[in-house]
Formats: sequence, C-alpha cells, structure tokens
Amino acid sequence: MKIVVDSIFQHLTDSIALFPQRIANGQGDVVYDSRNRVVRFTLDGHTMMVKRFKRVNIIQQIVYSFFRRTKAERAFLFAKEFQRRGIDTPQPVAYMEERRLGLFTTGYFVSLETPGTETSLLLREVQDYPKELADAVAAQIALMHSQGVLHGDPNLSNFLCSEEDGKYHFCMIDINRSRFTDGWPTDKQCLQNMVRITHRRDLYEYLIRSYARQRGWDETITVKKSLQALDNFERKFFHI
Repeated sequence: MKIVVDSIFQHLTDSIALFPQRIANGQGDVVYDSRNRVVRFTLDGHTMMVKRFKRVNIIQQIVYSFFRRTKAERAFLFAKEFQRRGIDTPQPVAYMEERRLGLFTTGYFVSLETPGTETSLLLREVQDYPKELADAVAAQIALMHSQGVLHGDPNLSNFLCSEEDGKYHFCMIDINRSRFTDGWPTDKQCLQNMVRITHRRDLYEYLIRSYARQRGWDETITVKKSLQALDNFERKFFHI
C-alpha cells in the first residue's frame, strides 16, 4: 500500500492507512455507492470523506502502474492546484494506492467533508430555477476559466453550493479529470468545457447567455455555437 498524507495530517497517518480495511469491513457511513464508493469517517475531530475508486482492469493496471498517475493521486494533486489557483475544493488529506504483484489495483482519495448542496438539486431539478443562482454558477465557471482551470466534469452535481448573506459560494468536487492552462483557455476550450453542465436545454441556454455576458461576448453567437457543441456531445455520448 502506497500512502501519501498531507503535512497537516501527518500525525494521523496510521489511522488513515486503516480506511481501506475499514471500508472492506463495512464500517463508516456510506454516502455514495455506484461506480465508486464514498464513505464518511470521523477521525480526531475531523469528518473525512474517503472515495474508493472502482478497481481497474488489467490494461488499466499496467497504464496506472507505469505510464499515468492514478485517479487517486490526481485527485490529491489537483485539489492542491485548485487551491493554489484560488478555486475552492475540499481540503485534501491523503491518497492511497493498493498494488498486487507489483501492479496498481485500487485507489483511495481522502478529503475533509465540505458542507453544501449539489447545485443540480437547486437548478436542474426545479421547474422555475432561481436565475440569480444560475448567474452565480456562470460566474463560477468564468472564474475557473480565468484561472486556467478546466474542470474535468463540470456538471451541476459537482458544484457544492452554500449561501450566506444572500451570496452563493461553490466548492468544486470530482476534479481528478481536470486540465490546467497558463491564463485563459481558448474560447473554443471554454465552450467545449461547458457541454457537461446540464442536458436541460432551457437551463443550459440561460447559463451560456449569462457566461457570455460576463465574458463580454455576443450572446446569440455564443448560444448558437454552444448548442451545436452540445448536440455533437450528446450524439457521441448517447450514440444517437
């Protein structure tokens, strides 16, 4: 087992190293269980979220063992990069990598729990979504792009939203597929990055218009390009 722990939590290394076994034993509070599993633990007064990534196949074992960083390592390193660029994301605690016969099999990423509600529940799942929240999401995307951050899966479920004094704040999660640029990405990269936000057309168009206004772009042209990009993405994704 390879384990890398952030300097802040070095004194908890031995306890953190037990998380994989505790998950295997059915301990902890399961928050999510599908392709990956997310389990909540309390340790030394901290509430920690442990994400166990799906066990990889033999080809992926070779790739992640010798040629590419694992999702767990990327999640840990990218969290630090998000923070360095001023984008909020849960505080990284550690990552772990299990190996068998020298090959990587399973990865774990540990972070502190961050309060908030998935923005998809506040926008996509309501008929009359609050325009001010949609504008705030567009502003968050523009902020990330201004800092050279292209979130790898910017769907609304990965925007944890909290509100204080009438202002929205977002904490970004599931960031291990993100990309980074020096300065603004190209306009094409920015629009392509946004096709995963939502498949709800009226909401998607509003978000694009709001983003275009904040960038000083022509709204009509931007919406036309973005809808075409979404059509292409959906045809490829849904095989239609």
